[in-house]
Amino acid sequence: MFLFASAIMMAFAACTSDNPVSIPEVPDTPEEPEEPEVVVSVSLKDIPFGSWSAWVDGELTNQFEPTWAEGESSGLPYGDGSVKAYSDLSAYSKLIVVATEGTPRFLLNRDVDEGQWNEVEADSHLIEYPKGDEVWSAKYFSVEEKEDGSSVYTVDLAQIVQDKGYAHLHAIKGANWVNCTLTSMVVVE
Repeated sequence: MFLFASAIMMAFAACTSDNPVSIPEVPDTPEEPEEPEVVVSVSLKDIPFGSWSAWVDGELTNQFEPTWAEGESSGLPYGDGSVKAYSDLSAYSKLIVVATEGTPRFLLNRDVDEGQWNEVEADSHLIEYPKGDEVWSAKYFSVEEKEDGSSVYTVDLAQIVQDKGYAHLHAIKGANWVNCTLTSMVVVE
């Protein structure tokens, strides 16, 4: 009891005019709980695809459907096998692809006719993965292996745009000319 009384007397002494106590302000309205972040994904099938007037800053001149084999075993699950037509993904932050069979081969940002990937970034006229998975182009790709055996490939489109000025997807093929099965191909803002 003595300790309790002493604590009260010390608290009272601390509140005298010689020792003012600051009391934090309490807001008039309670804080609103934060809304959960909503991630909007768009299927690659819904992104315009076709021929453009130029490799980099062109206008879409002939829109057509890309090869689309979602959920099927294919050597070309998406895009244009000749790697000439493309979809402009520059407005999106990530491309997310789920593979249940094989390894997808991504072909982006060709900037000249017949442009090829090169081990030296300055000499490269195409971003290709997994061909460049040990060098400069690997910085744009990540792979997460799932317990169910699927693999989730994420392409950092925002980083490609920051480094190159644009992100154009020409095709997703099976790596090493082997089929792959992709069960999801989406972009997110």
